[in-house]
Amino acid sequence: MDIGKKIKVLRAEKGISQQELADLINKTRTLISHIEITSKVNFFTLTEIANALNVTVSHFTDEFTSKNIVKEDGVDYSNLTERIEKVERENELLNEIIQNQKEIIAQLKDKLKK
Repeated sequence: MDIGKKIKVLRAEKGISQQELADLINKTRTLISHIEITSKVNFFTLTEIANALNVTVSHFTDEFTSKNIVKEDGVDYSNLTERIEKVERENELLNEIIQNQKEIIAQLKDKLKK
């Protein structure tokens, strides 16, 4: 199954319309429709879609080839799998940092109340 179909199926399973997905990633419904039909998407937008649908980018990349990625000037997609793994690790670390910051803020608020 290609990227566009995977996005469409997953979006439908989650009960999210094209417009709702577009709103979640600050894009247009027309772009979402175009991606679902053509399976052409840049890496950044694919990452945003994956995050909005609560899956990893690799969910869409199991069977896909480099022709599905829209080439951007100055970006090398020759080792996409490695890049995806790195971004996912960075995302996990950032989520941990955010959680730690929330806990610190909560502790500081508690101390200020006392």
